[in-house]
Amino acid sequence: MAGLAAGERVLDLACGTGNAGLLAARAGAVVTGLDAAARLIEVARDRAAAEGLQATFVVGDAQALPFHDGAFDAVVSVFGVIFAPDAERAFAETLRVLRPGGRALLGVWVPEGAIDAMVGVIARAIGEASGAARTRFAWHDPATVGALAARHGARVTFEEGEVSFAAESPESYYADGEANHPMSVASRPLLERAGSCEAVREQALAILRAGNEDPDRFRVTSRYRVIRVERSA
Repeated sequence: MAGLAAGERVLDLACGTGNAGLLAARAGAVVTGLDAAARLIEVARDRAAAEGLQATFVVGDAQALPFHDGAFDAVVSVFGVIFAPDAERAFAETLRVLRPGGRALLGVWVPEGAIDAMVGVIARAIGEASGAARTRFAWHDPATVGALAARHGARVTFEEGEVSFAAESPESYYADGEANHPMSVASRPLLERAGSCEAVREQALAILRAGNEDPDRFRVTSRYRVIRVERSA
């Protein structure tokens, strides 16, 4: 969808372990990946080195990008920038580092289904434990995002998609996320100190079991949208 060409400068924003950035590098793009989690950046660097790919991965904040204005031809963010606490700042920064006429492709979840409900349980528990609950920006809503884009002189369009998550069982799916997902890794000490970790686990597993689409294993389907943002030339 990004229509990347060899030699284009691409930022994988909130890149995690570099999935999108590595795809772009394989297509010949000049890739930079940024994420707030140092441990994920190390994985991304190791993956790029193992494939012999030219890609740079740095630790940084999506709300204060360490790049010059117009530094990139394209920005991609696969369910990443949507977790920035301040959506307005993150969107403004995304546009700032795009060249005039550049484009950004942002993957955003539609808030429905078992995975979203599970994440909601965890997020509410984090808010209660930290005393810092926050309202989620409606990235999925075309009207809300359209108004955000209009304030910054950009144009947005939307594409629909869906993805299935599968595992041996609801329990194994949750355990893998608990051990490896950035949100779970970061929040678990907080929930353990609050004494709510086990209750959260049981609530989340109940949701996953109820939403399971495969009676023999585990599979749930989540809908998403891809926002295409075009910066004015």
